[in-house]
Amino acid sequence: MQVNYKKIISCCIVLGFLIVTARALGQDIFLRDDFESETLSSIWTTKNLSKNALRHITSPTRTGHGAIEISVFPSDKTQIGGDGQLTERAEVREAPDVRLKMGVESWYAFSFLLPSDFPIVETRLVIARLKQSFKEPWKDRSPMVSLRYMEGELRIYVERDRGQRRLYIEKIDLRNKWVDMVFHIIPKASKKLPKAFKDGLLQVWKNGEQIVDYKGALGFKDDEDEIYFKLGLYRDHMQIPMRIIYDRFRRGRNFEEVSISKK
Repeated sequence: MQVNYKKIISCCIVLGFLIVTARALGQDIFLRDDFESETLSSIWTTKNLSKNALRHITSPTRTGHGAIEISVFPSDKTQIGGDGQLTERAEVREAPDVRLKMGVESWYAFSFLLPSDFPIVETRLVIARLKQSFKEPWKDRSPMVSLRYMEGELRIYVERDRGQRRLYIEKIDLRNKWVDMVFHIIPKASKKLPKAFKDGLLQVWKNGEQIVDYKGALGFKDDEDEIYFKLGLYRDHMQIPMRIIYDRFRRGRNFEEVSISKK
């Protein structure tokens, strides 16, 4: 009997991928933080926050009795960005022990509010992003998914080995309005996987309406097998402060598990 080694190898690759995926899915995907406490939850790390950048508030809130206000000031946590520009930031990020692996399907949701005095500027400004971990400092690339507000436009970008792609743009004044965001993400960068598993996915809902439906690569093949979500302000250097309010963070397994119920 002739043995078809190519088919055996192919089946082993598929089986191996399924085993790895199943193990990854064994992680506790569900996270929640309603920011009710004055002490920040242990699901977050504050490495990218300077003193006085984070404040617990009781009004306004999206739900419950608490929210967080994050402020960025000139020269906060400065770094040189990938385009050579001086950047500054004030962010909370998922702590290392709750981070997910590349390829794991997850849903993220959060609400944000820009106060009435929020400056509308042309400067690059990111208000939420999903990053892929990296080893070498020179590989600190742009986030695989980013939510931005620039020039009075809400924008959504993805980043992968082929470069950046803008998926959504909307001219809208978001000040003094709660905005509910939901992200459905399957982060996959490699094209060497079996055909059925090669595509990543990003779907986005804003205030219950789907605004993005993207299938394709997300992230980078030569970066780490770990991702983490960030909330906060990341921008090119400016001489004015900014603040933003976040409430009701969720990470889960489906839309119903993370989305806010309509009243």
